[in-house]
Amino acid sequence: MEIADGIHKIDKVGGANSYLVVTDAGAAVVDTGMPGNEKRILEYARSVGVESERLQYIVLTHADIDHSGSAAKLRDLTQAKVEIHEADAPRLSGEKRLKEVNGSVRVLFALMGPFMRFTPINPDVKLRDSDRVLDLTVISTPGHTDGSICLYREGRAIFVGDSLRTDSVGRPMLPPAPMTLDMGQAKDSLRRISRYEYDLLLPGHGPPITHGASKVLTDFVRADFH
Repeated sequence: MEIADGIHKIDKVGGANSYLVVTDAGAAVVDTGMPGNEKRILEYARSVGVESERLQYIVLTHADIDHSGSAAKLRDLTQAKVEIHEADAPRLSGEKRLKEVNGSVRVLFALMGPFMRFTPINPDVKLRDSDRVLDLTVISTPGHTDGSICLYREGRAIFVGDSLRTDSVGRPMLPPAPMTLDMGQAKDSLRRISRYEYDLLLPGHGPPITHGASKVLTDFVRADFH
């Protein structure tokens, strides 16, 4: 589904939202969902005229399996460069374990473990704050993970990964506390991105906010962060 010029939400990707960014200079996938979504992502890209050789980048907002699970196989199919913040790169490569979760979610993940076949992958590029991918600027937003990032298209759109979620009708929500490493830091990161201007906000979970998104986030931060 094309949400705005050159920005698509890829249909029926399991796990987290996956997006396709198309520019004159090339194309990028932002997050890949759980393992097993690589063919669905490619089929969608081809359906909008983006062949595999034009897909240059696979950008991961963080290393959690529901965002990075199909990155390894998608790279095999496209030769696109996998990019992730340097702080999350060791979890993606398997040097460190994927993020620990707390509470009842931890029990659920333990039960699902045998069915979540994560393939570690060494990223091609380790991102830092202010780096560029096509026309997107990397904004470091730690809290949900050490290396969580947002991707900002100036004045127009921001991809926020799990720095922020939306509910079923598109209202902003904090990331779940049991799955967030440092909630105080996560709130500081949201304060940071609330200072930018954009009309469109694209979360890792929940529907995008498609009108006046920067004001929506600013109002959310002012109302809920004390």
